[in-house]
Amino acid sequence: MKRSAALVAAVVVTTGLAACSTTVSGRPTPAPRTTSQAPTPLDSLDACAVLDQLLAGQGFTPGQRIGAGNECGATKPGYGTVSIALDPERADAPGTPLEVNGRKALIGQFTGPGTCEVVLEVTEHARAATTVVLLSGDLQDEACAAAEDLATSLEPLLPR
Repeated sequence: MKRSAALVAAVVVTTGLAACSTTVSGRPTPAPRTTSQAPTPLDSLDACAVLDQLLAGQGFTPGQRIGAGNECGATKPGYGTVSIALDPERADAPGTPLEVNGRKALIGQFTGPGTCEVVLEVTEHARAATTVVLLSGDLQDEACAAAEDLATSLEPLLPR
């Protein structure tokens, strides 16, 4: 009897452990929308097409998809990486409020020195973000100026 009780306990513990999830580091991203969800104002925009348009003639590689969402990044040798993300549902990250062409936005350090992100409000929940990651970590002001410049160029393309 003790052996069968131990076996049942082992199965319960194993099943319980299998049901646990692991913690994943990084920025949280919303789950992909299903087709039954209502369309958002950002659905008509492709992040890579928009990024390639904004960076045309500046020496960046063509935009490459980042992750499963509508996010795209491009690199420039000797400079770093820039990206845009068009998120139908995104929580605001910490940052300093600012306005970009009259639109509410936040600006702040993305992941560390030499990085900066500007997040533009599109709707109550939808956000468009520009991120710059420079090769030199001591160029924080330059990263933020570049992220703000990219956001200023992106803003007129966003729905109101």
